[in-house]
Amino acid sequence: MSAKKIVALGCGIALVAVVGLVVMGALALSWLGKEPSGVVVVVDAPTEVRVGDAFPLKVTVTNQRPDERLGLSDIDVGEAYLRGFTLEIIEPTPVTTMHVPIDDSQSFTFNTPLEPGASRTFTFNLRAAQPGVYRGDVDVCEGMHFVTAMAQTVVRER
Repeated sequence: MSAKKIVALGCGIALVAVVGLVVMGALALSWLGKEPSGVVVVVDAPTEVRVGDAFPLKVTVTNQRPDERLGLSDIDVGEAYLRGFTLEIIEPTPVTTMHVPIDDSQSFTFNTPLEPGASRTFTFNLRAAQPGVYRGDVDVCEGMHFVTAMAQTVVRER
């Protein structure tokens, strides 16, 4: 086999490998970006509070799947929202918490299964710490998939 044929064969193999990697990457991103079906998230927080006020941020998750359990793993709350508040108590108590630098959020692990048709409310008791407009994503996760809602609260001076 001549050197030109070997180079051409090598380039062909490399091209097929690169195209395969691009296709696999696109499929992986599509799978990761898919929202879990049959999940409804309602975020309830006051639109306005005063510095020093305590209030609940309630996240209600409903499994509307007819025959499949929802494996709620985590609720992630954006740091852009939490920055204006002191987090006092979470009900139910999460198994663990951690900062997620990729999307600048605080992740609360609950590992709570929800049967078909069931709802569960997670309450984050907050106290307003400084004036400003605070908004951020609230992601309800089932493993690597998540449904995003938004929280926004304006904090006024006392």
